[in-house]
Amino acid sequence: MGTVHVPLPSRREAAAWAYAAAGTSVIIFYLITSSSVRYLLGALVSASVVCAILAGVIRNRPPSVLPWWLFAAAMAPYAAADTIWGLYQARGAEVPFPGVADMLYLGAYVLFTAGLVILARQQSGRLHWAGLLDAGIVTLGFATLAWAFIIAPYLRSELSAWPLAVTVAYPVTDLVLLAVTARLMLTTGTRTPSLLLCLGWLLVLLASDGLYYGTLAIGTSIPEDVTEVGWMVSSLLLGAAALHSSLARKTRLSPDQQTLPPRRMSVLIALILMGPLIVLADVGGIRHQPENVTVILGLGAALSLLLVLRIAFLAQYAQGRATEARTQACALADSLREQAELQKQLHHQATHDPLTGLANRALLNERLESALTRCTATSAAGLLMLDLDGFKDVNDTLGHPAGDELLVDVARRLTARVREQDLVARLGGDEFALLVDGVHPRTLHDYTTRILDAFKDPFILAQGHPVHVSTSIGARSITQPTPPSHAMRDADTALYRAKTAGKNQAAFFETSPSHDSPGASHEPGDPGSG
Repeated sequence: MGTVHVPLPSRREAAAWAYAAAGTSVIIFYLITSSSVRYLLGALVSASVVCAILAGVIRNRPPSVLPWWLFAAAMAPYAAADTIWGLYQARGAEVPFPGVADMLYLGAYVLFTAGLVILARQQSGRLHWAGLLDAGIVTLGFATLAWAFIIAPYLRSELSAWPLAVTVAYPVTDLVLLAVTARLMLTTGTRTPSLLLCLGWLLVLLASDGLYYGTLAIGTSIPEDVTEVGWMVSSLLLGAAALHSSLARKTRLSPDQQTLPPRRMSVLIALILMGPLIVLADVGGIRHQPENVTVILGLGAALSLLLVLRIAFLAQYAQGRATEARTQACALADSLREQAELQKQLHHQATHDPLTGLANRALLNERLESALTRCTATSAAGLLMLDLDGFKDVNDTLGHPAGDELLVDVARRLTARVREQDLVARLGGDEFALLVDGVHPRTLHDYTTRILDAFKDPFILAQGHPVHVSTSIGARSITQPTPPSHAMRDADTALYRAKTAGKNQAAFFETSPSHDSPGASHEPGDPGSG
């Protein structure tokens, strides 16, 4: 059997998990021991977080150092408050309220908030209103619950002003922490293990606080160990987040935070409906408390406004994406048109003579092969090979530019004398070819005469020199499928006969039953010549 290799965590990751394991052992000891020392274990865990953060910042060197220094500074008074709380409980004495421990707790929460604001700002970059609106809706939704189940019952209590203010300050600071936590969760894309542990710390802390204050406000009680364990777990998560090696990595902004997925939309709508449902259900007899109904409905109105703004941002984002898509589509269409035009140009360059613009040998072969498959006895294909007579003298006396100009004029005259469906090609030098498709074999003689007549008038070059040139033509009439190479060979053979017979005339290739050979048929350029 093969051996399965399980990757071991790095030393820095091992430190985080070892710390979490040690903290878990402390929590287990807290649950199983009945000694009064158990009340100081929460302070021990809180104090260990300060050391864990300091060690994690030094070892991992996060890109955002200031938030973690603030977290460490917050955990110091938090641990001090836990110590005070634990000492009173160990002696069985009642903890003074409000007292020093409350001031230390609230001060720690202020530092937590400051650190989280900086961390969220550095993790998310510039302000992103969509994420802020989502965080605002989440915060106001839970603020509705906090008002109905925590703050309103305390306001109806007999607490004096100062104790009431301190009591209400706890859920208010929790709501501020929740707002920053929601923004951090909703605007970060790639969440590192360290960030996930940090978010776990906040969520467990807020859940424990809400459970503790909510049960006190409505006059019910739960086992003290439940919330105490929750607070210790939250502290361990913060310490593990600092010790984890991923603290050194920077998270990236969520690419789809502008969108509004159905699941998130459902949660936001549920939070908006929470206030009216509380009033309709008359939770705690709230319908008989006009001031509380006003606050809850006001929070619902604020939530509805935030949702409208969020949908407006979504519509703006969708419009922007649609505009961007249209721009990209237009750019793509332009690119495709340019590509098609470029391909057309490249194809034209590959199949046409650059000097005259006529078809070249490649295009002639292509068209010839197609024409030869359709030829019949009554609708033949004619191939004419032309070679200018006296062109070398023009190059020698007037120069090559004049020769090029003459070739262009020849191409123009040939194109004017042929039918639209016929093909005129330049094979190179002073050699041209004509492909006549769908012509009766008997009319091909008239066709060649028309081509010879095109050279009777002199060519007037740019220098004003009249130039007289003629052409020799070798013609091949094809009435049955023939290989293109054979047709060109036959026409070229006929051209040779025309040249040797005195030039300025056409010679036709005629097949015999025994072999293919050019016949003696000639089409002279001048009457009587031949």
